[in-house]
Amino acid sequence: MEIYNSEEQQVEAIKRFWKENGTAIIAGVVLGLGGLYGWRYFQNQQLEATMAVSSAYTKLLEQQEKAADNPELLAQFQTFVDKNSDSSYALLAAFVAAKEAVAKEDYTSAAKQLNWVVTTAKQPEIKALAQLRLARVQNEQKDYPAALATLALAVPESFKAQQQELTGDVLLNSGELAKAKTAYQAAAAANKDAQNPILKVKLDELAHVTAA
Repeated sequence: MEIYNSEEQQVEAIKRFWKENGTAIIAGVVLGLGGLYGWRYFQNQQLEATMAVSSAYTKLLEQQEKAADNPELLAQFQTFVDKNSDSSYALLAAFVAAKEAVAKEDYTSAAKQLNWVVTTAKQPEIKALAQLRLARVQNEQKDYPAALATLALAVPESFKAQQQELTGDVLLNSGELAKAKTAYQAAAAANKDAQNPILKVKLDELAHVTAA
């Protein structure tokens, strides 16, 4: 930086600098403040949007509790999912809608909701939960190939025991006893130290079968 010999020269230098750069400095400050307030505005908008979706989801659950036999309920859940598909509340709504559909034995609607969660969810645990529930629905539909295909999808380690046990159930229902026994044994191994009395009963019932 240039060194000035007098106060007058310093003043003149400041004036010259401001004349040459003042507009750019002011513009930068305005843009900086605009960005700050713009970001805060964006955050407030996001918060308000999230609260609105949360409120709508809560009201939907309240309607479900008050009138579970409402024939329009599944359609209302579907509308909510469609309108808020980029929100985590849509995933929750899809799970609830699937549960309602299963209670009504509307397995086609349940499968639709769970398929959407499987293809939409980013969290492995949420995806795995949807996969297992979808496989149960497909098992109820007696669509055993589809159920086995769903169960062949990867899941986190903590879901392996459930995955294998359900695979055994599907294979048992489709008449493949030896493969069912192998799946149940894999489930027992994945359970490690955890006790599963129901799984033990299933294995006992297949004790006479030679594992595949």
